[in-house]
Amino acid sequence: MPIDVGTVRKIAALARLRVAPEDEERYVRELVAILAYVEQLQELDVEGIEPTSTVVAGEPPPLRPDEEKPSDIHEDALGQAPDREGDYFRVPRVV
Repeated sequence: MPIDVGTVRKIAALARLRVAPEDEERYVRELVAILAYVEQLQELDVEGIEPTSTVVAGEPPPLRPDEEKPSDIHEDALGQAPDREGDYFRVPRVV
């Protein structure tokens, strides 16, 4: 599929992006370069290479246990508020 200004405009419309007319030609060149690189990658021989799900070799990284713990930051958080009312942050009215 050839990439032209019409294609760039269609992609921009689908992505709900505004592209300035002076930038359209630059995006054409960039998209052509990206697709050319993808074509290069598709020519690689990956036979016998196992797919990976992580870039870390060996075992997966250790995760901390998901445990419920009491939290005592309530007063610390409210203490940083510029204005509060009891146990709540006081904020300007938004209409």
